[in-house]
Amino acid sequence: MALKTDDCDIRDVHFYMDFGGNGDYYLNLIEYPKDELEVFKSINYRMAMSGGFAKNYPRVKDAFVKLFREMEKAGLNKHPVDDAISTTVL
Repeated sequence: MALKTDDCDIRDVHFYMDFGGNGDYYLNLIEYPKDELEVFKSINYRMAMSGGFAKNYPRVKDAFVKLFREMEKAGLNKHPVDDAISTTVL
């Protein structure tokens, strides 16, 4: 499952992280529309582990990795659609 925002009365946003085959970590925010007039929104952030803009901030990179690992332990690194699929009765 993904971690749902505590502002769910305002917007329906889910947060999860991915680990890419390239060794980089990805932070993902997905906002689902409240009605058919709104659009689906997705923001994805890539934290490059071997260079990139964060190379000068090793403690931030370490914190990013620790966050991913803790979310993984808690089962929070799945796309919200995966949750819906896994709970659907066929």
